[in-house]
Amino acid sequence: MRFLRSCVATCGCSALLAGVVSAQASVHSTVSALPTASAALVGSIAISVGAGTVQSLGNVTDNVVNDFPSEVSITLTWDLHPSTGNVQVIGYFTNPTAAMTSGPVSIPSSWLKGRVTTPGAPGAPTTFTAFTQNGAGGIGAVGASLALLTQPVLGYSRTGTQTIDLQLQLDLVGRVLTPGAYSGTLNIRAVTQ
Repeated sequence: MRFLRSCVATCGCSALLAGVVSAQASVHSTVSALPTASAALVGSIAISVGAGTVQSLGNVTDNVVNDFPSEVSITLTWDLHPSTGNVQVIGYFTNPTAAMTSGPVSIPSSWLKGRVTTPGAPGAPTTFTAFTQNGAGGIGAVGASLALLTQPVLGYSRTGTQTIDLQLQLDLVGRVLTPGAYSGTLNIRAVTQ
């Protein structure tokens, strides 16, 4: 007897600028002991998800790797001070033991894997890697994160755009999934370091 099992993953995104409440450009003024003032433009970062925002696996097969049907297209845009260092894009689930759920039954983040297929994406996982890393810069969840891109910010690249394509898998090798309709959200955020 065959039980119907399905998985739906939703990708959400937001951007965060380390040390700044808002990820939008803002002006901060400082006054020194001398009667002078200066203003500095704090940079901005934006992240968006194009294609692949909602992923669905209609039939899930036990004891094999189940590929999600399409890649998730993620675009990072930045305008930062050259001394920033880098911008890191992190994908994460909020709970490592319950990345996807169907009622009381959960799929842990360690069963979900991702890889970036965009050639030359700096710091990107090129082989399928589980969402078991820790976050960075206050972004992500311990044991439920995956660094998707680490874009250096240098004098020539203080502004730019980088689009990456993320492939996702549900790894059920050696596992049996309880029948149900599972859903979860993969959060995608950016942080400067």
